[in-house]
Amino acid sequence: MPLSSLIGNERIKKLLQRAVAERRIGQSLLMTGPRGVGKYQFAIALAQALNCERPSNGDACGKCIPCRKIAGGEHADVQTFTNEGTFIKVDKMRDMSRDAQYKPYEGRHRVCIIDEADRMNLPSANSILKTLEEPPESTLIVLVTANPYRLPDTIRSRCQILNFAGLTAREIEEHLSTKANRPAEEARLLARLARGSIGHALEINLDAYRQSRDRMLELIETLALSREVNKLLSASEYLGRKLEKDEFEHHLDAMMVLLSDLLYLKLSAGAEALTNADIIERLEIVAGKLTIEQITDWVDQIEEIFKAMPRNINRQLAMDAMLMA
Repeated sequence: MPLSSLIGNERIKKLLQRAVAERRIGQSLLMTGPRGVGKYQFAIALAQALNCERPSNGDACGKCIPCRKIAGGEHADVQTFTNEGTFIKVDKMRDMSRDAQYKPYEGRHRVCIIDEADRMNLPSANSILKTLEEPPESTLIVLVTANPYRLPDTIRSRCQILNFAGLTAREIEEHLSTKANRPAEEARLLARLARGSIGHALEINLDAYRQSRDRMLELIETLALSREVNKLLSASEYLGRKLEKDEFEHHLDAMMVLLSDLLYLKLSAGAEALTNADIIERLEIVAGKLTIEQITDWVDQIEEIFKAMPRNINRQLAMDAMLMA
């Protein structure tokens, strides 16, 4: 996939294309930024640009044999190293350092990609210091991580750092509509749930989200409109006792998104500002019955529940306290 076809981070895209065209790419890059914004895809696209048979303006064609082999993980000069279990083992990093010294076998540039580089423990990181400092001219080492400050200073200082930003909702929505063929309404909702990550957008189960959202909206409607005690107690028991921990968290996440939308409505924002614009009529009715203080108080209580989750709190008691306050 050529750099030009990747979504978002236009500044980095242009910087890499210019560096490839002018043959001054450097030899050690650290690609960092939020999880799921396409850092690894940029590393692969860069490897294609460096080895493409028909490059144009610092970018790959995406169709020649080297481009196709790199995309399929079959190119002898492009290797990805990642963790097996908790850490990236020192033996694997020693293999990388050894391979980095070889001249390219079938292309112009050898590219060694260390994915989730923050998984290197200290011995693994120390084993590649010399290679990062003095790699051969025909070798590029790319470290990819969402957690750069878990890497030793000695690693970061030897790399040119590229800071990736989260994607905009518009960028994600356009990609989902044109490349993933998602219907417009689905693409819009997914893009706003994705929190800047195309990877997260592709992983979201919309049917499951809508089920959680509908149940939590019914709960908010009960709190705002009727305050029927039996319904609140039933909801508390369902959420706190009948759901597994991860399902419970998904439901609270859905409630937080709904409360955020209600705040936007209270602040007179239009439908474009809402995540759940497809249910704006129901949200407007609820927003008319609540104050900003009520909504922010519920947000604060949910955040406290999330903070207490690692301590294995009694989820039903926590929900009882929130709903019956």
